[in-house]
Amino acid sequence: MHRDALHPPHELATEELLLQLQADLELYRSIKNARYLSACTSIPKAGTLHLAWEYAKDPSHHSLFQQLLHISPHSFAVLFELIKNHPVFQNNSCVPQAPVDYQLAVTLYWMGRYGNAASLADVALTAGCGEGSVENWTYHYLEAIESLHDIFVQPLTAEEKEAEKAWVDSAMGFKGLWCEGWIMYVKKGRGERLSSHCPRR
Repeated sequence: MHRDALHPPHELATEELLLQLQADLELYRSIKNARYLSACTSIPKAGTLHLAWEYAKDPSHHSLFQQLLHISPHSFAVLFELIKNHPVFQNNSCVPQAPVDYQLAVTLYWMGRYGNAASLADVALTAGCGEGSVENWTYHYLEAIESLHDIFVQPLTAEEKEAEKAWVDSAMGFKGLWCEGWIMYVKKGRGERLSSHCPRR
């Protein structure tokens, strides 16, 4: 077709072929812009994830909030405050983004699922949104969280490392058997700590 437009046969008028080429290019542009060859139908969306905010209102229902999002309402509120102004949640589009707290809730819900329940389709149905939104919001959240890394994760000083090694030796009974491995522990309150180690190889 393009060859005929550039080098038209004698029996066809050049103008006619150019008009046909222009119509074909317009059709191509329409398909490219729409990205669909057939019309899309809107899928009804309701979801039940909004119940998390109802559960957060009553302390006796906080366990239900945690069952949905695997985080306490207080921790959720702190995390939301830390990330809500991150640039990833801003855009110049005429279509506004979903509220940041909802994007966070959908991400946490997805992270807390496994097996078939972790499928995009199931998470989207529960959240009342599209599957693409689940993916996009999760990427937004991860980018915002990663930006907080240096605030919460800092290398220990040499003195702090020695103090931690001494504590592991005395409290865990390793007595140097962990071979200068990387130490990781979590304070559980009143001096209680959970510890794990990964020896160097």
